[in-house]
Amino acid sequence: MRFRNVFVLSTVLFAGACSSGGDDDTSATATLEAPMLMEVAPMEGALHLAWMNMQKDCDSVEAERKMEHQTSYDLAFSVPGNVDNKMDTAATDNMMYAYRMRCKKGAAYSSYSNEVSANPHDM
Repeated sequence: MRFRNVFVLSTVLFAGACSSGGDDDTSATATLEAPMLMEVAPMEGALHLAWMNMQKDCDSVEAERKMEHQTSYDLAFSVPGNVDNKMDTAATDNMMYAYRMRCKKGAAYSSYSNEVSANPHDM
């Protein structure tokens, strides 16, 4: 009886360890906190982003951007995990740009932050 319990426990632990690997990073995503996007503001003809890093040990923070009338986001920039603001000098057209961010640690990503939009020509 004692050996059977050890075997069952070992099997459960092994199965759990195997199920957390692979390409599905949803378990890793749940453990990382997304940054909180605080502001996207027009500045010098471009947009300045400011955020709060909720996950203090991110390797990097990635920002994605989409222009008005786009349905999907593209990578705008990636900065070291301890950075909390950046000027997006590529966002210069007179239109709305929407941003979202996420924390990257190793191969894991957080969920996306809130979305914030602005036009670099609104003053």
